[in-house]
Amino acid sequence: MNSEEILMSTLEKMRASINEKNLENLTAHVDVDKFLNEGYNEVIDELALNCSKFHELYPHDLLFKFGATALRFYNEKFRGVHLGFVNRVMNAYFDKNLTAPKSFISNPINFCGVELGKLLKALHCEIKGVNINESRAVADVDIFGDNSSYGKMWGKLNFKFEFVEVKDTWQLQKILNVRELVPPVLDMAENCWPSEWDLGIKV
Repeated sequence: MNSEEILMSTLEKMRASINEKNLENLTAHVDVDKFLNEGYNEVIDELALNCSKFHELYPHDLLFKFGATALRFYNEKFRGVHLGFVNRVMNAYFDKNLTAPKSFISNPINFCGVELGKLLKALHCEIKGVNINESRAVADVDIFGDNSSYGKMWGKLNFKFEFVEVKDTWQLQKILNVRELVPPVLDMAENCWPSEWDLGIKV
């Protein structure tokens, strides 16, 4: 297979790994630490740069109330907590023995893992194209929801995924268009995350 065929095969293997809840196979094609850490940095940059605008849009959210400096300080202070939460929810989703707890408060990690599963079940993707430049590649992917409540909540978002060539395969490193994705994903969270789902992290 040529490089493009290998990349398309890698994307299909990633999709199958998520659907089949096979974390080992997924991590063979994703640098999870780099993906999460760089993504976290870029998201916080976008939130801070647009802090005033987001405060106007979501005045109830204390994250934006005290300005960009405070936002950066808070998210750096709780960086380990936030990324730890993401990792634990991801591991919960990939646990094939995961069962739904009675409520969010009884087990937030497992509850979010189940909710993530419901969301992923409602999503589909379309690979619009790939662009390969020597050992780096970008996959242009539309991820869109079905007619369920979860699918309608998501709508349609476009992702630009960057890969690097590793041995005989491609490895996902980061999302290139974080700036475009922050506003719609933030709006989704602000409008759909119930206030009673309190993670206990205070400003």
